[in-house]
Amino acid sequence: MKNIIAVLMIVTFLSSSAQAFSVFAVKKEGAKKGPVKSFIEQKRLEREQENAVKNDINEIKNVLKCLTEYSNEHNVEKVLTLYDKNYRSFDGFNYETFTKMLKETFEAYDNLTYESDIQGINLYKDKAVVTLVDTTRATLSSPKAKKNADENSDMSTGYLEGECNYAIYLQKINGCWKIIGDNVISEITSIKYGSAREYPMEFTAPLSAPYDSDYCLTLKMTPKKHTKVVASLGKEEILYPSAEPRDVFRKLPKDGILERVVHSNENGFNEYAIASVGITKMDVAQDLSVIEFQMTGLAFLMQRVNLYKDINPLREVEKDKENTLKDTDKAKNKSKPGKEDKKDNVENKG
Repeated sequence: MKNIIAVLMIVTFLSSSAQAFSVFAVKKEGAKKGPVKSFIEQKRLEREQENAVKNDINEIKNVLKCLTEYSNEHNVEKVLTLYDKNYRSFDGFNYETFTKMLKETFEAYDNLTYESDIQGINLYKDKAVVTLVDTTRATLSSPKAKKNADENSDMSTGYLEGECNYAIYLQKINGCWKIIGDNVISEITSIKYGSAREYPMEFTAPLSAPYDSDYCLTLKMTPKKHTKVVASLGKEEILYPSAEPRDVFRKLPKDGILERVVHSNENGFNEYAIASVGITKMDVAQDLSVIEFQMTGLAFLMQRVNLYKDINPLREVEKDKENTLKDTDKAKNKSKPGKEDKKDNVENKG
């Protein structure tokens, strides 16, 4: 489970994976075995291997089933029993930071629920990789959102929905399977208050981008009659604690499309692309003497952008070879005596 406030992970195993093994019978020195006995021994070993794989998968399923149950109970202590102390996410969060984020998330969203759909399971002896799609939901209360809002709109209650596609890593340590890491591939989250729930909104950002480069954010929506929409498009690095957002709101153009080019950080931290949307209703007096605006909706949309180093490893190797050759040639040239050096040598001999 991953969301815009805290990067967390909730999983339930719903399916198993098949494992193929090739086992060969081992002959003991001095023992004579016929073809039939060798075949029977081979089949016995194969069954033992298959049973061992099934047992490991069932144990992993149980670990992740407990993880989902404990998370829906918001039981931090029980959740942490399923993680190894050396846990590390691909965003760089360790066990200690994960614990803080978990506590803050459960405190902030007291009715947050999690569902998981297994996409695949791969077992590698004492290690396992599971791919999942997680869904998070919550109902939010915000008295601040009600302030300056239309009396007829329900701005005090918001709804959170999120979907995350990621991989979770487990390892068998001292006979028990533990979660040792996770890697988020894609992640989208939306929070909507009041009339914003009635508006289809399409927010897009690239799934990945190079370090220290430009990429485009796009928001598409169609305002209703007698309403005005303002929005802010930006991005924040995925760090803990998170930074305060710097919103610069712009009026949504008539075609309903707002775009902004942002620059990814040069440190290589993954980022969240964020759209903040405000919806207001315009009331005009009959004599056109007074125009009033009332906030009726508020929305926050987020999408993860994973950053990568924009280099070709093979090209960099070739560059290193070229530089090495150049340095070698320079060293050889320095070691050879020049014309002046040869003249000095002749004079010295004279």
